[in-house]
Amino acid sequence: MRTGRMLSGVLALVVFAGVAAPVTAQDNKVVGSVAGKAAHKTGPTIEQFLKIRTPGSATIAADGSMYVRDWPDGVWQLYRVPADQVGKSSGGQKLTDFKDGLSGYSLSPDGKTVLLFHAVGGNENTQISLLKPEGGFKPLVENPKVQYAVNAWLDDSSGFIFTGNDKSPSDFYVYRYDLADGKVTPLLAKEGSWSAGDLTKDAKRYLVAQYRSISDSSVYELDAASGKLTDLSVKPREGTSSNDVVGYMPGEKAVLMLTDADADLKKLVLKDLATGAVSEPIKELSGYELDGAGIDHERNRLIVAVNRDGYGEPAVYELPSFKKIALPDIPKGVVSIGDTRNGRLSYTLSNAQVPGLTYTIEKAGDAPKQITFTDTQGIDLSAFPLPKLVKYTSFDGLEIPSFLWTPPGYKDGTPIPFVVNYHGGPEGQHRPTFSALTQFLLSRGYGVMQPNVRGSTGYGRKFHMMDDYKKRWDSVKDGVEAARWLVKNNYSSAGKVAAYGGSYGGFMSVAVVVEDGSSKDQVFGASVDVVGIVNMKTFLEQTAGYRRKLREVEYGPLSDPEFLATVSSINRIDDIKVPMMIAHGLNDPRVPVGEAMQLAVGLQQRGYDPELVYCPDEGHGFAKLPNRLLFSDRMVKFLDRTIGK
Repeated sequence: MRTGRMLSGVLALVVFAGVAAPVTAQDNKVVGSVAGKAAHKTGPTIEQFLKIRTPGSATIAADGSMYVRDWPDGVWQLYRVPADQVGKSSGGQKLTDFKDGLSGYSLSPDGKTVLLFHAVGGNENTQISLLKPEGGFKPLVENPKVQYAVNAWLDDSSGFIFTGNDKSPSDFYVYRYDLADGKVTPLLAKEGSWSAGDLTKDAKRYLVAQYRSISDSSVYELDAASGKLTDLSVKPREGTSSNDVVGYMPGEKAVLMLTDADADLKKLVLKDLATGAVSEPIKELSGYELDGAGIDHERNRLIVAVNRDGYGEPAVYELPSFKKIALPDIPKGVVSIGDTRNGRLSYTLSNAQVPGLTYTIEKAGDAPKQITFTDTQGIDLSAFPLPKLVKYTSFDGLEIPSFLWTPPGYKDGTPIPFVVNYHGGPEGQHRPTFSALTQFLLSRGYGVMQPNVRGSTGYGRKFHMMDDYKKRWDSVKDGVEAARWLVKNNYSSAGKVAAYGGSYGGFMSVAVVVEDGSSKDQVFGASVDVVGIVNMKTFLEQTAGYRRKLREVEYGPLSDPEFLATVSSINRIDDIKVPMMIAHGLNDPRVPVGEAMQLAVGLQQRGYDPELVYCPDEGHGFAKLPNRLLFSDRMVKFLDRTIGK
């Protein structure tokens, strides 16, 4: 499917005198047996929950076989399922064996060539290789200090378009790679974060995007021969707008884009390249936030992802008529469209009871065929609780949507221990998708609340800009109000609520207990910070160059250190009055591990003994199963002895 944007630093480890050594993944030689003890004697273990496994990213090759990413060995690798087994099993021949796993892959339009994406130790410097027919790989573009990304294939599958920050850590240029001779041709070398969303069949014109922030991005048409850029962005009378590439229409004389230039919600627009006229081709999509859109390789169909209060629904239309194509009934959850080549339509469903199963429809009118299958570890997934969508009022009257999960058999009005889980981003959104850790917590009698505080996506431009720069702490207050709502409505009680989150969610998990710790009526009883920010200044100074400009727009510039200090939890560490757990990967290029160390040392100097988990072979989060088991086991034990006792 043609769609819009696709998606290092050196860390010094300092040993402080008198600081207790943290637990690391290398210390945990018997993680499976240890983790098993964290469950109720009568229920499945946390190891069983975390080993619930569904393959992802399934695509059908030219010979009818299926390529699929899977992790039976604990890290993602690429597998090939024979044609006669597709729809019967998602197990197959293992094709890759990267130590740190396969980040992703891309199958060419003709279904014959596979590109592999891989990085070392979580450092995010993704390299691009070619899968050899006999197995193994051949590097195509490689530089361990550079982050590469494939944007699009040439129409005839003879090459691809990619980006790389090889000339400057902060700037991504656009290149063409021809497979026949390995020739790399620069297409666009300008300051900024650039990517290609689509190209004409003759590869002479490209739709490219420049991303400055979630609220400020532009779309251009690039003439490959002259290098001329023509601005296609839809712009408001004043201020900025977000514009995303969808793709060229049939005939390549008009383009489809997503824009929020003249509306709070991002909408689909059609722009005529000759006249510049802009129209809205599908009125029924107005009033809904659109997560994204894409056009299939043949330019016969448009696929739109509609976001309705966090639930994801696909819509498919014929091109150029924009006639809606009927889809089968799909259970509620988050549905994403994958493989669309040769008239096929594949989609993946994720909800609390369905962990990302993929189905395919070969032609219109066919019943969906399941092509990936789940290793359930003997657990009845259909019994897993579904979330309830609730809304609470924050400190200034703003309504905050949230997903509320309660354990099986829970009776309203019964206070129980609760975990408030904050999402990353901050340009993110909690969705009602499958989470093995959430379901394990529910099985242990914990409740889980997932608030989409101001700054979250999915609710329009105004909402996701409400936490920008000097409004940062307002989102923290939203996070505190989530816990207060739980106590006020008798879902939990003061001291029985834990904050938890990763990345920006890690920032929130610390900031909310700082804010709560300075109040008279404290509600939090513990906090779990995973790869979170505690010092905005050191974070911006040390994060990877390609992240810095983007994050300064969101959090504030380094040229304003006084403000950054006011939203840095480390400067209010004396207000942390609850037990803390801190977890981080040592290779994290986004939020360097120094953030975790500052917090740990600061707490230890004040007589606290935070739970510490450092993983030397991880980056921004925990990708390997042994590390996930280690962290989750430690987290559950931490919750049991703090808010759960």
